Amino acid sequence: MADRYAITRRIGKGGMGEVMAARDEQIGRDVAIKRMKAAAPSERAIARFLREATIQGRLEHPAIVPVHEIGRDAEGLPFFVMKKLQGTTLAKLLEGDKERYTLQRVLRAFAEVCLAVEFAHVRGIVHRDLKPDNIILGDYGEVYVIDWGVAKVIGEDGGDAEGEFDDVSGSGDHATAVGTAIGTPGYMSPEQARGMSHVDGRADIYTLGCVLFEILAGETLHARGRDGMVSTVYGTDARPSIRSPERRIAPELDALCVEATQLDPARRVPTARELGDRVLQFLDGDRDLEKRRELGRDHLERAHAAFEAAPIAGGPVEAEGARRTAMREAASALALDPENRGAAELVGRLMLEPPRTTPREVVDAIAADDRQLVRANAVAGLIAVLAALAFSPLMWWIAPSGSAYVAGFTTILVGNGILCLHCWKADAPMPGLLIIGNALLVALLARMFSPILIAPGVASVLAIAMALTPRFSWLGSAATIAALLLGAVFGPLFLEWVDVLPRTMTVELGSIAFRAPAIVGNELPTLIVGALYAAGLIIGSSTLAGTMRRRTREARHHLHLQAWQLRQLVPR
Repeated sequence: MADRYAITRRIGKGGMGEVMAARDEQIGRDVAIKRMKAAAPSERAIARFLREATIQGRLEHPAIVPVHEIGRDAEGLPFFVMKKLQGTTLAKLLEGDKERYTLQRVLRAFAEVCLAVEFAHVRGIVHRDLKPDNIILGDYGEVYVIDWGVAKVIGEDGGDAEGEFDDVSGSGDHATAVGTAIGTPGYMSPEQARGMSHVDGRADIYTLGCVLFEILAGETLHARGRDGMVSTVYGTDARPSIRSPERRIAPELDALCVEATQLDPARRVPTARELGDRVLQFLDGDRDLEKRRELGRDHLERAHAAFEAAPIAGGPVEAEGARRTAMREAASALALDPENRGAAELVGRLMLEPPRTTPREVVDAIAADDRQLVRANAVAGLIAVLAALAFSPLMWWIAPSGSAYVAGFTTILVGNGILCLHCWKADAPMPGLLIIGNALLVALLARMFSPILIAPGVASVLAIAMALTPRFSWLGSAATIAALLLGAVFGPLFLEWVDVLPRTMTVELGSIAFRAPAIVGNELPTLIVGALYAAGLIIGSSTLAGTMRRRTREARHHLHLQAWQLRQLVPR
């Protein structure tokens, strides 16, 4: 061996031997040499070692590593030379190297593994130790099934004798079991776990089902190591969709895992080829329509049960949960079988008929929208306050010298501005305080310019603005707003009528005389300020009405568009 092969480093080891990287000097290629580790192996161990080489050598398949030579070294220890592989084991890929390998690529590699195993089965060889560690995905698209050390040749005598494979055990969770339970715990079939002597290719099919489950679910079907022996013998739910519902596993693959891992070998997928072909059929777009219809009917039954239970549920939380279940199950039924009219009708009813009680998520969303609208209205209110403050010098122009009314008006405006800033910035705004501030402002205007002259117009605009702001307390109700502003207008009028306050208005034959204490009496300034007030009132009212119309139209447009989109989901 030394004359032909230049050994460079060790690239792997097992319970029986070690694998070395080497250079074939005769041909000029890189190879892998597996040789025995024991210094003085028994004849049985040597025969076992050479048995692996001959089994692997007779399986000439692209997914099975070819054996180039079998021989003995200078110390008389056996070795065999194989093709050197470059790639990643499926075990490492499933642990985290997912960026280079999509699920579709891994499933196609799995189908190739099934064909290689079928090739061995046809030639009477059962691998008995298939697992992600023994599947390699090459750097250039190759797929290999390795480690045929515990393979069984159907019809070969003595292959399963007690202790026959005691010296091939490794260590750790993925170690090959010894004695009569040949295989890796967590991957071996139930008949292997029981130590049954008659094991055929259906044992490999069970193991392939375990590997397929791990590919789909992202975790092993059985616990690692010897703890998995119990669930292997007694069975467990082999649907990856149940173990990993977030992965949205196709029903065809879900059912295939269950069928491949049946406890009874006679009920499993008949051959490894069929297992691989059914995976490829799924990848090529073929769907088991009858299976999907059956699953769709099951989902629809659960949806109807939940929909009927929602109105009689114990409370709002239970009703909300039942309706959510009905929606989810009905949508699943429609996705599995788009032609299921019952599912389409139920989905349509669920989408277009509102529940009796508003779900908590919707309540929270509305509250968040209300806070956002309060902030938007607060910004508009702040702009209005600034505009009114800019108007206040004109009020000083027409007011008597030293009048306290305009000073009070300005003070209330500043206070309202501070409240607008609070509603804009605070996480828990209090627009009710702003309603009180506006009522005080209207009451002051009623006294400054007579109750029925200026105040009613201002009160009307403020009432609309405040009623459009979401209410966070009883102060925000339309009745409360109306009561406060009516009191602000008619309170001063009543006090004048009972002679508590000096009268600002007298009625005579053919005329009404106003004596506003906030006006000094100069005609031109009063006409200018009055005209500007009227213009501001009209512009403010028009702007407010335009905002209301725009918001209403946007809401209607959104609702109609959403309803149209929902209707497109349901076949007519």
